[in-house]
Amino acid sequence: MIEKQLIKLLLNKDFYEKNKGKVSKGMFTNGTGNLYETITKAHNKSQKDLTLPEVESLHVDVYNPALTRTARDNFRNLIEEIQKEKDSDKEIASEILSSLHKRNIAQQIAVLSTEIFNGRDGGFNDIQNLLDSAKDNLSKEDYEFVTSDIHELLECLKDRSKYKFNLESLAERVGGVGPGNLVVVFARPESGKTAFWVSLVANENGFAHQGAKVVALVNEESGYRTKMRIINSFTGMTLHDVEQDPETASKKWAEIKDNIHIADTVDWNLDKVDSLAAETKPDILVIDQLDKVHVSGNFARTDEKLRAIYTGAREIAKRRDCCILAISQASAEASGKLDISFDMMENSKTGKAAEADLILGIGYRNLLDTDENLRSIAVSKNKMTGWHGVIPCTIIPELSRYDV
Repeated sequence: MIEKQLIKLLLNKDFYEKNKGKVSKGMFTNGTGNLYETITKAHNKSQKDLTLPEVESLHVDVYNPALTRTARDNFRNLIEEIQKEKDSDKEIASEILSSLHKRNIAQQIAVLSTEIFNGRDGGFNDIQNLLDSAKDNLSKEDYEFVTSDIHELLECLKDRSKYKFNLESLAERVGGVGPGNLVVVFARPESGKTAFWVSLVANENGFAHQGAKVVALVNEESGYRTKMRIINSFTGMTLHDVEQDPETASKKWAEIKDNIHIADTVDWNLDKVDSLAAETKPDILVIDQLDKVHVSGNFARTDEKLRAIYTGAREIAKRRDCCILAISQASAEASGKLDISFDMMENSKTGKAAEADLILGIGYRNLLDTDENLRSIAVSKNKMTGWHGVIPCTIIPELSRYDV
């Protein structure tokens, strides 16, 4: 079935040109190989997309006029079967072709290696030619050079900080976030991690108020509790206030409620996260907490697993054109400190930090002689503006709001 779907896609001139280096007749069976040859000949003489009727006519009447009646009937049946195939995703099909191409070359190398083992001379040159061909073909991926136009560059960079932070001191030093960014927020337990992202999203002039579509995946506290905290933050009404006057709360909440979506995602893996991002198309994707998302593979150490998780999250941010706001824990080393750096993230060496564009640590001194609502925002990695430092702030726990 996949061969017929690929043949159907290869009728498209653009798809053919981008992937022809990965395709060979030997990758196709049951008559599709001969059909591929006809498509190749036709594309070499034409600059437009092909149709199955055109390919059928070329194959039967032009390139193979001596075909028997049975062969003609079999070919027409093959054309009809291909016509019935559903259209495939071009990106996925391109990845499949890359995989098939690698396997095909590996198989040829294996055969040549066996022949050399059995005494054939000169086989190493053939293997080297296959390796060189594989490198050439596999490097011909679809790419686009970055524009040299200054106005376009400025516009692109502006989009990278499209949604501004609603904390004035943070906005002045860092700006905001945009598509493709991976932002990591970390802190010790009960320091106000969830309240921080809730405040960024839902407090006055937050991401949702700026028009961003926010999707939050929560795997620690209940999604219902998180949704109520978001309502508290936006309306400025405590849970008690909402219980006493739900009508007023509902009226205020209606202003942005369609921009914020919460899902309970306990035991999710990165594939599910990617699928949800593809389906919902968020501007801001919050993952609270990213460390608890599963990833396939075998890892010798926890930090290696975490690096794979954060690498996967960054790829999702780029592929789905959204900003991922990832929440993580701080290690015990960060306890009682206002100035915390990314090397204090739990179970991490450099892997998690290496993938992030921006890392914000929420510091909390937690001493009896200090204000229990005192917090700090420690910027220890900043690819946005390059500024690093500590911004003092306060938390209003009952409203899940931060203020500076």
